[in-house]
Amino acid sequence: MFCNFWLIFSSPDVQAGLDSVEAELEVVKLQIAELLEKQASLTSKRKQLLRRLEEPCDSTQASGSGPAMTKQELLRYENDDFSWSTELEQNLKDVFQLSTFRPLQLKAINLSMSGKDLFLVMPTGRGKSLCYQLPAVCSEGFTLVVTPLVSLMEDQLMYLKSIDVEAVSLNASSSKEHAKMVLAEMTDSKAPFKLLYVTPEKIAKSKLLMSRLEKAYNAGRLSRIAVDEVHCCSQWGHDFRPDYKLLGILKRQFPKVPLLGLTATATGSVLKDCQKILCVPEPITLTASFNRTNLYYEVRLKDSNSDDSVSDISALIKERYKDQSGIVYVFSQKDAETVSADLQGKGVNASPYHANMNPEDKSQVHRKWATNKIQVVVATVAFGMGIDKADVRFVIHHTISKSIENYYQESGRAGRDDKPADCIVYFGFNDIFRISTMVVMENVGQQKLLTMVDYCQNVDRCRRSVIAVHFDEVWDDEGCNEMCDVCRHGNDYITVDITQHAKDVVQIVELAGSLDEKLTPLKVTEAWMGKGPAKRRKMIQTTTLSRLEVEAIITSLLLQGYLSEDFSFTPYTTYFYLKLGGKAPLLKNQSHSITMKMRRTGLDANTEDQLAAGIKEVVVTSQSPPPVAPNDSSTPHPRHNKLIKMDKEQQNLARKQDKDHEQTESQTGNDQNDPAAAQPTAIEVDVEINIIENVNDSESPLPPLKLNSKPKSTTPQKKRRKPSIAAVPAPSEGAVTDSDHRRPALVNSPSQVSIISEAAVEELCDLRNYYSKQLRRINYISHEYLQNQGCSDPGVLACIREPLKSLRLPRGSTIARTARNLWTRVSSRRKLIQR
Repeated sequence: MFCNFWLIFSSPDVQAGLDSVEAELEVVKLQIAELLEKQASLTSKRKQLLRRLEEPCDSTQASGSGPAMTKQELLRYENDDFSWSTELEQNLKDVFQLSTFRPLQLKAINLSMSGKDLFLVMPTGRGKSLCYQLPAVCSEGFTLVVTPLVSLMEDQLMYLKSIDVEAVSLNASSSKEHAKMVLAEMTDSKAPFKLLYVTPEKIAKSKLLMSRLEKAYNAGRLSRIAVDEVHCCSQWGHDFRPDYKLLGILKRQFPKVPLLGLTATATGSVLKDCQKILCVPEPITLTASFNRTNLYYEVRLKDSNSDDSVSDISALIKERYKDQSGIVYVFSQKDAETVSADLQGKGVNASPYHANMNPEDKSQVHRKWATNKIQVVVATVAFGMGIDKADVRFVIHHTISKSIENYYQESGRAGRDDKPADCIVYFGFNDIFRISTMVVMENVGQQKLLTMVDYCQNVDRCRRSVIAVHFDEVWDDEGCNEMCDVCRHGNDYITVDITQHAKDVVQIVELAGSLDEKLTPLKVTEAWMGKGPAKRRKMIQTTTLSRLEVEAIITSLLLQGYLSEDFSFTPYTTYFYLKLGGKAPLLKNQSHSITMKMRRTGLDANTEDQLAAGIKEVVVTSQSPPPVAPNDSSTPHPRHNKLIKMDKEQQNLARKQDKDHEQTESQTGNDQNDPAAAQPTAIEVDVEINIIENVNDSESPLPPLKLNSKPKSTTPQKKRRKPSIAAVPAPSEGAVTDSDHRRPALVNSPSQVSIISEAAVEELCDLRNYYSKQLRRINYISHEYLQNQGCSDPGVLACIREPLKSLRLPRGSTIARTARNLWTRVSSRRKLIQR
């Protein structure tokens, strides 16, 4: 019997211990996985660096498939002693109006003229197009150029026409007469054109085109194949195009024709994928450094109000870039129309450009912008790759790009003349989730997007170093030369301990999951800031941080894996929700801590000091005018700050000080013997309130305010409502006040019914709001317990016991007295439920 009795009482303890061990084991597993991942990353980076030390090749490397070309063999192609070298030099000066080659251009052209298959990775604006345009002019027949965008074709054709080089194109907007003429001239030895531009869709779907290409190949007219933006072949690339996967037919059908693949943003893994897709057995890869020293990179935080960001962009264009050409990239076609119209309304000569426009309208916008008749093109990604306008002084992203590769590609439109140009991206919290729903179907879309978010969230590393890591390049921050906002502004950040903040956010998401609810990032933000449904606010810990700080912390938790994305699909749209990430269990370990780096800009002095000190909850202070004692106008009140949020120890200390001050004030007032003013019996508030009096210098001081405290907490509210309404409009019953950050405006002089000071009215209003919230909280909890049919203690005690557990009572109050007060409030609700 004793043994059974012991087992009954020890089982809960054993189970609790088992749960604790299980939780700790889960935390250890996560830590091991994190360390293994870091070990693999460092090992891979070490191998790459060792490989570069052992086999330096002057920024040129073989692709890794087939026999690698030695350094001496590659150096040979930098010479100008080939049979075609004289013609190259002549056409470079006479046709293209250039005096010298840029780095890697001559080597790439010589390799292509030698019949070698080649992948060329070169930054935007470094002359990739010349590597197939010049060989086309110097060769018999024509060069087939595959490009992903019509805008790129039009840009190339306009340029070639301006230098009297014959070129034609075939795409979906080509007329039947034009297509018939081009197809006929493909096999004509007297045809004048040297370059034929086509889209990958044309290759995949037009059997007539493939037939003509085969005839041209047999006749020796097809001299070269150039695949521009070759990264579009790979599903691991940032702009995967399904029809690019079908381009392998070109090398299989025309094996003797050299292929040249060009890109600015392909990593090693992407190039290996492209090699397989294009059926190129042994390509040579030439890789130039990604760095363009004339570009200045900057990230600006975007407010949730889109009008503010457009106004900022407009002011930037009119002040810094007056009469200078540029591009503003946006997220969607609708944004292109809206932002363009807003900029026009603010005096900026702008026009939209997106894929859904009429082809004639797109061409017209492109031509006007190229000839400086339009200052700004507001465009989607449909306007970007290959656009060759030398004097673009700025590229502004109204919304972040979906990957580092996309951003590098799009920002590379700036500064092609090697003169200084700016690349500015506006980073907004909501943009993350708009783009997430767009890339959710891509293999590595989310991973690439988070890398871009990390680039924008970064405040301590050189912007170029983040890009370099992505492109597997070793980077020294000194090479930036203060050409990014991080290097230019130095250590403009603080390191913050956000462990407690992380626990609060995880608690919100965990609570929603237990209630079988899903929360969007916006809902999580609002819940943490004390907004949203009242029932949730009572069960979570809210914060007094600003909205930008709250969004930065949630973003950091998403990047670090403590939160994760969760998608829900409907027939019309895709929704983004937040759920617990793989690292969330680590927060159960008391020794685990999380830090993040935060900009100093936008933080007030008090908040910055608190964040830098690593305090769990920030203390925000609201300055009030120093009050004056009733009998001595020259004696200031020792405390003139209202504490909005504080730790428990600070709160207890402040409560004791406030009690002393209240007793002092009551002794100096006219009603010193009033016992009601000394110790209120209502439920104690969570927010410390100092009653501050303001005295007009020209009039006699007003007597101190005395709170009328009676046993019932609801009665004083009705009596206090009159004077407060005279000064401040009362909020609605369900409204969420923002008094933590902003005070309602008060009248400058007391009205006839206002017999108390403005500061006192303000504090009284806050007190009334708090009592109202407490009563709603009691109602809600009592309502839940009244519905609990399995409650063992029916009646009054069942209604009040649980609500009182979470409420603090002042000294001198008793449970019996409070029970009577509460019962009056909840009895009516119980009757309604029983009906």
